[in-house]
Order: sequence, then C-alpha cells, then structure tokens
Amino acid sequence: MTTIRSRLLYVLLLQLGTVGLLMAQPTPDIRQVRWGFSPKQVKEAEKEKRTSSKAEKLIYARVPLINRTVGLEYGFNGDSLLSASYYYYTTASISEADVTAASNELEGLLREKYGPGKVKRVGELQTVNWLTPRTQITLSLGKVDRGWSMELMYLCRVCSGDPVPKTNPSWKPLKEIPDL
Repeated sequence: MTTIRSRLLYVLLLQLGTVGLLMAQPTPDIRQVRWGFSPKQVKEAEKEKRTSSKAEKLIYARVPLINRTVGLEYGFNGDSLLSASYYYYTTASISEADVTAASNELEGLLREKYGPGKVKRVGELQTVNWLTPRTQITLSLGKVDRGWSMELMYLCRVCSGDPVPKTNPSWKPLKEIPDL
C-alpha cells in the first residue's frame, strides 16, 4: 500500500514539475524569437531562408505576413537581438493601394492585439505606436523617395544592459495573432 501511494505521489510530482517547466518557458517577443537572442539562435528559430547577413543584421527578403510576401530584417547590438522590422513598399508589381491596404490591415490586427495605439501624422507620414512591457511597436506608412512604403518595427525595451529586466509578468495582449 505504501509503495502504491509513493509511486502515485512520485508520478503526480513529476507531472506537476513538467507542467511548471512548460509554463515557465518564455513566450516569443516577435515571431519565434526573444530579445537578446544571438544571430545563431535567430537563424535556428527562423523557418524562412535568409537572403543575406550584414554586420549586425540578418535579412529575409521573402517572408509571409497577412497573405503578402514582405521583407524582414533583424537588427543586433553585438550578439544580442535588438530589433525586427517588416517592410513592404511599391514596386513594379506592388501599387500604392497595395501598400496602403497592407498597412490598414496590419493596423487593424495590431489594434485588436494591443489596443488603440498612439497615432502621429507628419506630412504624408503616419505612425502608430504601441508599448508592451518588453517591446515598442511602430507601424509607419508614408511616401518616401521612391514611392509608398510600410514598415512595422519591433524594438526591444528591456535591452538596456540591466541584469534583470523589469517586466510585468501578468501582462497579456488583448488577442493572440501569429507573427505579430
């Protein structure tokens, strides 16, 4: 009888420990990566084929996002992930209307996930900013030198070099949306 109880207790503790470890796994900050990842860790986590690597940058030219193919650039400070930017701009096959529609769709999804955001407009450039405990998110739409462009930038807010980041563990987005 004691053996059965001790085995059941052992199995229960093992299951609780496993659940605790799974729950303690940090959630990604963007896509499948977290701030502070090394370039090697980002390469391992990213499913898409890398287009190029430059000093402190990894560039992916063809990444799916909201039923479009966009560019993605990861920026590093030394060996630590600092930013990630999606970009989409006018080309021979992508019109101003396409870029504007992509921006409007992303803005709607980001509002669903993070709330209304803070809108700024300067000339033909519009930006909307959201803040989470770990990330500043900026969606920009405007006319630049060669035409219309949209950029969605994620910037680390906890990469100041502090040994222990100050975050609110109970914070959750309003809605989960993959890759955003």
